[in-house]
Amino acid sequence: MPNDIPPALDAATALDVRRRPYQPVGPAVARAVGDAALALTWRVVQARSREAFLGAEPTTLSRVYYTSDDGWRAPLFVIPARAGTTGEPVLLAHGLGGSAVDFDLGPTSLARCLSDAGYTVYLFEHRGDRSALPPPNAAAFTADDLASRDLDAALVLIQAHSGFPRCLVVGHGFGSQLVLLRMALLGADDIAGAVLMSGAVRFSESASATRSWAQVAQVLPASWVLPARRLQQLASPFVASGADVGSPGTDGGLARAHLRHAAGDLHVGVLKQVGRWFTAGRLTDATGRLDIVAALPRCPALVIEPDDDASCPVGAAEPAAHALDAYFERLSGGWGHLDPLLGARAPEHVHPMVRNFLEARRRACW
Repeated sequence: MPNDIPPALDAATALDVRRRPYQPVGPAVARAVGDAALALTWRVVQARSREAFLGAEPTTLSRVYYTSDDGWRAPLFVIPARAGTTGEPVLLAHGLGGSAVDFDLGPTSLARCLSDAGYTVYLFEHRGDRSALPPPNAAAFTADDLASRDLDAALVLIQAHSGFPRCLVVGHGFGSQLVLLRMALLGADDIAGAVLMSGAVRFSESASATRSWAQVAQVLPASWVLPARRLQQLASPFVASGADVGSPGTDGGLARAHLRHAAGDLHVGVLKQVGRWFTAGRLTDATGRLDIVAALPRCPALVIEPDDDASCPVGAAEPAAHALDAYFERLSGGWGHLDPLLGARAPEHVHPMVRNFLEARRRACW
């Protein structure tokens, strides 16, 4: 199909681009040595543990590329619907400092759950991810660019690729915030329904890792990139359990796999905007003048808020549900930030909630 291979890549590379795992092609030996070093460090640091260092590995997926209106190209990783099903499209948008891999770690992942339920799953990556291909003279960017340029272009491509005029969307953390930004800035006519998990729209002075990164970013040039991916990888051997990354319900092996395989870098232009959200106390556009919640259109949605998430404290996501006239669910019992995706209870409690909402939207729309 016309959008699946960037024109700058030659035919010999094309097959590799379609079939390789999420991580970019690099020196295989160096990558193997690095993995061995991380695993050895884990064994030294956690000498008494019998757990495997990593609880899951990324899978190999096909991809299609979208192009934004300012020339950025980035992939949508595609998981086909189970054979014999109708294949309505659903886009999954990942959080800040993460990647699409978070939705597809392990056989019980949310992406696999939705594929088995008959949806064609598109894992969204944007210009802030390592898989993106910049245009010449690419400039610094904000969260508005990710929402109004990249997410918008991805939805247009999904329409062409799937044959459906509208798409379902699921966001986690910053991914939820991008979906809300896109709705407020460009509308929601092409969104059949949205599931928004752990996406704060109101912010307090309470400390969090996101707030700390955002404060640092205010004094840095907007074009800089903070090497959060490498730092998370280096930290992975020192993570004994999910509680060490603010997700007590997530198995230690999956928490380490998240740091090793799903981590992403942080772009200062985006972090500056996130920092202004904390200063303003609310989700805003890049100018700081538009209150995104006040500008939201009505859209069928399910808003899910964990009860023990430092990035999305209790009450921080609920105003979005009221603005959208959406269903609101608060997870109780100590749910951290990654737990709705990777936690041991997620397949039993969160995945059915998401699947049932999407099924209701599928029946209403198609």
